[in-house]
Amino acid sequence: MERVFRRRPFVAALLVAAMAAEPVISRGQTSQPDQLRQELEAMKEQLRQVQRQMKKQEAIIQKQQAVIDKLAAGKPAVAAPGVPAPPPTSTAEAEEERIKRQVTEQIMRRIQPSLTAANKTFPSQFNPAIGLIIDTVGSYGSNERGNFELRAAELGISASVDPFARGYAIITGSNQGGFDVEEAAIVTTSLPYNLTFKGGRFFADFGRLSKFHDHDLPFVNRPIALNDYVGGESQADGAELNYLLPTSQYVTLTAGAYNKMGAENTRVDNTVPRDFSQFTYLGRAATFFNLTDANNLDLGTTLAYTPEVKMDDGAQRYLAGVDLTYRYSPLSQASYRGLVVGTEFLYNQEDRPIGGFPPEGTTPVTPLVFKRRDAVGGYSYVEARLTRRYYPGFLFDYAQDVDHVVGPTYAYSPYLTIWASEFQRLRFQYTRLEQPGNHDDQFFLQWTVILGSHVHSFKDR
Repeated sequence: MERVFRRRPFVAALLVAAMAAEPVISRGQTSQPDQLRQELEAMKEQLRQVQRQMKKQEAIIQKQQAVIDKLAAGKPAVAAPGVPAPPPTSTAEAEEERIKRQVTEQIMRRIQPSLTAANKTFPSQFNPAIGLIIDTVGSYGSNERGNFELRAAELGISASVDPFARGYAIITGSNQGGFDVEEAAIVTTSLPYNLTFKGGRFFADFGRLSKFHDHDLPFVNRPIALNDYVGGESQADGAELNYLLPTSQYVTLTAGAYNKMGAENTRVDNTVPRDFSQFTYLGRAATFFNLTDANNLDLGTTLAYTPEVKMDDGAQRYLAGVDLTYRYSPLSQASYRGLVVGTEFLYNQEDRPIGGFPPEGTTPVTPLVFKRRDAVGGYSYVEARLTRRYYPGFLFDYAQDVDHVVGPTYAYSPYLTIWASEFQRLRFQYTRLEQPGNHDDQFFLQWTVILGSHVHSFKDR
């Protein structure tokens, strides 16, 4: 009989857990108090039903126990010497245990979102992740001679703001531009329907490598086509909305609106107000799928559209791109060995002055006459990961002149990356640059170190 009544504390414990869960949930989701109160009342009603069921089960067990006691008094149980007889079991006990597990699982499912949000927020609320990246490059060219350059010292700060958003900022200092806020953005973390919203200054979701910082590139220099058409990094002041499709296949859709796109893109000013027709709008679709357990593929397509480019007297501009990345990563070698092949094709269409723009700071003698120009460019690279430390690779560049004043530019760049550790890297690169009427042999030594926090997303692999 004592075994029966000892089960009552479990019901009390469940009721206490439900009552204790109420403040946790309300603190994490104060924006929906009415809904949460309704859910808690429903949970309490379920617990009361369980309590009534358990009382019925106790009555049944008491009757069964009385029968067992009578049988035991009339016929002693036979047991081996020194071995206690196993306790009697019944379907009622099994049903009771099943109900306990079911109610416990329901309670945990209800409070888990609040617990998860608290775990994401509170550890970093007063202790954001901070990291510093120092990227230095020594170079020598047959035309430009030698140079040592502190290309960038990037200070990164990131943390969860609350259960609904996170924020990050990257402040960069360099020889050429002094100090600048390279990125500073707010990103939502709990919008419904697989939506994510981003606002502030960030790298627009154009193509593949234009979203990488210089130190994160697989090679020393950014491809020529990205410099000429995008403006180097796809830095933008604006907003983006990303949607992850609820399908078995990974597919994302991105829509963005910005003052302009491209850190070095001087076609549009980034600081003055403008009409909506002078914003740059972006749309992108991307997917990822596994070919086998060791082979996977990234595929994306992007279109950036500016209805009116002010400096071109209101002409439209289109920039389209297709990018593809193949990875081979044998499971037995983790991510220390493998192969990466990446390629991106760009198409640019805009009005450009015949003969090109005059040099900066000069006034044209005659009014500029604009003409619609098409230009294509792209790059391809392959990188072999021979060991944990040694990554040899080769990059091919091609870009047409956007003004059609001169012919296309080619570049061929073999390189070798040596990872001394996860936080220190050396890279040697030779580039054969072939421009119309000019050839240059360039040698580079890149030395990059990381201090503190530095998180790599899947795109960096």
